[in-house]
Amino acid sequence: MSSFWRGLRIQWRVVHALIIREIYSRFGRESLGFAWIVAEPLVFALPVLFVWRAVRNPSEHGLSLVPMLWSGYLPLLLFRHLGGRILFFIRANVPLFYHQRVKLFDVFVPRALLEIFSNLTALLISFTVSRDLPMFYLGYFFMIWWAVAVALIIGALSERTDWVQQAWLPYSYLYMMFSGFFFLADWLPPSLRYVALLQPYTQAYEIIRAGVFGTTITTYGDPAYTTFALAALTLIGLWLMREARQYIVIE
Repeated sequence: MSSFWRGLRIQWRVVHALIIREIYSRFGRESLGFAWIVAEPLVFALPVLFVWRAVRNPSEHGLSLVPMLWSGYLPLLLFRHLGGRILFFIRANVPLFYHQRVKLFDVFVPRALLEIFSNLTALLISFTVSRDLPMFYLGYFFMIWWAVAVALIIGALSERTDWVQQAWLPYSYLYMMFSGFFFLADWLPPSLRYVALLQPYTQAYEIIRAGVFGTTITTYGDPAYTTFALAALTLIGLWLMREARQYIVIE
């Protein structure tokens, strides 16, 4: 056990160093650059929110439009940004793997943590309207887990074929339409609702909206099913990541 904990401490030092490297390479060394970690999601989200508020009615289906959109858009950004950042992340960091202690997952973790920290900080600063905070954060936890699981799969598959990047770009935009960002499952016909609720991201959105609006709406989130589905996706992603090293091409 002592050797296990010693190895764990060493691996954490590797990840910590890679986090600092990722911050410097992405945001620069100036304080304003670091502040962009928090500002970036807000810069993307606020204009969309204001435009929707200006052109649409203040409420739809009896729900206030602003909390509905805001509770959905930040998770959407996390999914799209994390997936985009993780494409080809292995080949972009090939020199690091000459160090014995640096593993594929060590390089994945800093990119994922930065996106999650950025998104969560923007959420805590901007979003305070919630009837049931534990339910809201449970749904957000599931959304983070979904984004990480997909990023594992996308990052590993992108080393196998460049077609993954070509498929990811349109999918990440179309995802907005069917993810649950625009709607509640209760608004769908029963047959379509059943299909939608098979998706873990729709389940996560339902739990988030249950936290925001409480018992004023009908939601269908199932934490047990969502946990099972996300655990299965995570195992697939970890297996694909483990096999990805053999596809690295050193030029």
